[in-house]
Amino acid sequence: MKPTCFSYVYCLLGCLVAHGADKKIDHDVVIGTLHGQLRYASEAFAVKPGSQVRVTLDNSDEMIHNWLLAKGGKEDLARIAEEALQLGAEGMKKGFIPDDRAILASIGLVQPGKKGTVSFTAPKETGDYPYVCTFPGHSLTMRGIMKVSEDPENAIAQANKIVAENTTPRNGILEVGDEPRVVRVHVKDVDSGRSIAVGLPGGVNYLFDAEKLMVRFGWTGGFLNVGPDRKGRGGGTCRILGEKFDVGATEFPLRIGNPDKAPKARFGGYSRLGNPAFLFEVDGAKVSQTVTGRPGAKALTYGFRVKNASGDVYLLLKGEGLQVSSTAGNWSPKTGVLKVPKKQAAEFFVSLERK
Repeated sequence: MKPTCFSYVYCLLGCLVAHGADKKIDHDVVIGTLHGQLRYASEAFAVKPGSQVRVTLDNSDEMIHNWLLAKGGKEDLARIAEEALQLGAEGMKKGFIPDDRAILASIGLVQPGKKGTVSFTAPKETGDYPYVCTFPGHSLTMRGIMKVSEDPENAIAQANKIVAENTTPRNGILEVGDEPRVVRVHVKDVDSGRSIAVGLPGGVNYLFDAEKLMVRFGWTGGFLNVGPDRKGRGGGTCRILGEKFDVGATEFPLRIGNPDKAPKARFGGYSRLGNPAFLFEVDGAKVSQTVTGRPGAKALTYGFRVKNASGDVYLLLKGEGLQVSSTAGNWSPKTGVLKVPKKQAAEFFVSLERK
């Protein structure tokens, strides 16, 4: 019940802070969530300049979400998302809504099956204003646009015509559009036959090793050249495009109870809906891991959901040269171990940035 109270309090604060809360509503907008996909059900809506707007976040998902409207572009959203992550233990209390001048309105944490509402005055300047969920690990894919236009109906009609970039290989080059792209590949210089390459919108990519249950590395820029692989039929190794960066990879990095003991682990596949989730078991605990990136930085954020852990949870990293922060537990750069108490391990996020 306590998190629900936080959700209610911060939704109320958002209503009090936002302008126009006591005026006649011109646009009443309801934004739902797509179950398990880390996406809003409505990713665009349009309003008139200076109008009174009420937004309701209807969270039908099984995860906690929030809603934050800002001015600016991708760089501003990336900064705000990082500021939310840096709130650390204070994040839950503040709804993972940081103090940033680019924020125009917000709804704090909304529990699964609940709703949150905020009212505000739309900007007078026409244009696109992005919104995002800043709960750690959600910001890369959980986004949308509020279009401010003198003709809202036409503006939203035009927005609905926008389609993802063409992802058909050209000369062996795989590109990434507006959705994450997941490809089973044999990558040059990687000693694993169970590699899964993931391209994320924004130009941050990573390689997950389903054999050793770890992210091997990340890279920025282009995605993959699959030409040598003879159209995916195993004829040769693929090449990553862009600039590779190390993420402190360690074999079987997630461990239960004892960080020094190699676990009994089993890979259970992955989902393709929205941002992919990798499923596996570690010493009887069921784990779901997601990965997001921060455009413009050599950085990844791991999201872990752990069920039935028999003890504390440990994440092993080769931490030299990495900046590491987590929403739970304590990180030791000296030992390269993040220790998350069992009671905090149900869901936590770890941000890694290569300096």
